Amino acid sequence: MPRITLAAALIVAAAAAGFALGKLWGPAASDFASAQIRAGAGPTAVAEPSRRNARPPARTLPGITFVDRRGAPRRFSDWRGRPLLVNFWAPWCAPCRAEVPLLERLSRARTDGVEVIGVAVDRRAAVLRYARHAAIRYPLLIGTRTGMEAIHALGMVAVFPFSVFVDARGRIVTLKVGALRAAQARWILNRIAALDQGRIDLTTARRQIAHGMIRLAIRRSRLTS
Repeated sequence: MPRITLAAALIVAAAAAGFALGKLWGPAASDFASAQIRAGAGPTAVAEPSRRNARPPARTLPGITFVDRRGAPRRFSDWRGRPLLVNFWAPWCAPCRAEVPLLERLSRARTDGVEVIGVAVDRRAAVLRYARHAAIRYPLLIGTRTGMEAIHALGMVAVFPFSVFVDARGRIVTLKVGALRAAQARWILNRIAALDQGRIDLTTARRQIAHGMIRLAIRRSRLTS
């Protein structure tokens, strides 16, 4: 079995599942990333950076300073030592809004220390207004430019929503582009729990995540066909 790289472990939904950030910034967004998705490769396609900004996927979260909903500076390193589900979203993105209830449930139901963090790439007032409306309780990091810089640092394209899964050692295990489903989140987080417990290694975790996502996609397609 060939070694599974991080790029091979990027789990991507159809491009229609997300919203291009051009809606937020217009042409200026292309300074950071484009909304190009390589289509036709099924549930394990790889999010492909534009040629202009091509770079390998990041191994760890960037050391960018955001502000939280109270205006205090926060970094991903504030949660060092905990597995993370970092969800990049915006209030105007319908698929993003649809997955908020799932993220809320995950933030309260997991018993393995997983921290759910929302990175809201929009104006502060709009984020706070929607957070109150949706009763979002998990931590929010807010900022348009800082959010875009984080997306660029991750080697990702600008498409919403997407989630970054990080183990307790701070290593990016996989990324999921498009709205997250409960079965997908459960599978990925359970593999990361096994990784953190030393029952599997990083390569095995990525391989099992990729294979499991394919199985879930096939099962869903059979149920809906």
